[in-house]
Amino acid sequence: MIIFVSIKKLVQTFWWLILAMALYVFYQTIGLNMFFLFVLGLLALKFVPVLFLPILLIAVGVHFSGGFSFIADLIVWGFWGLASLPICFAFAESIRTSIERKKQENK
Repeated sequence: MIIFVSIKKLVQTFWWLILAMALYVFYQTIGLNMFFLFVLGLLALKFVPVLFLPILLIAVGVHFSGGFSFIADLIVWGFWGLASLPICFAFAESIRTSIERKKQENK
């Protein structure tokens, strides 16, 4: 019995195998979050290039925080920033008025 093998299909299968192994090693190295963002970034580059920069910024945040927890941290920081803004403004205003009063006393 003779088995016909297409060399083209055999080489194509070999390249798919190498790609699958590379993706597995990449996934094991960087983790699920970054793998997801990598795939999302590649899809954005292909279909919606405008979204690449926001995805890149999110990927940088995920890389340095180890997960998507930086989004919750930014929300908390923003809340505390808004809550402390009137206090900081009042403090800066009192400092400004006391400096102006000292300048007027020196004249």
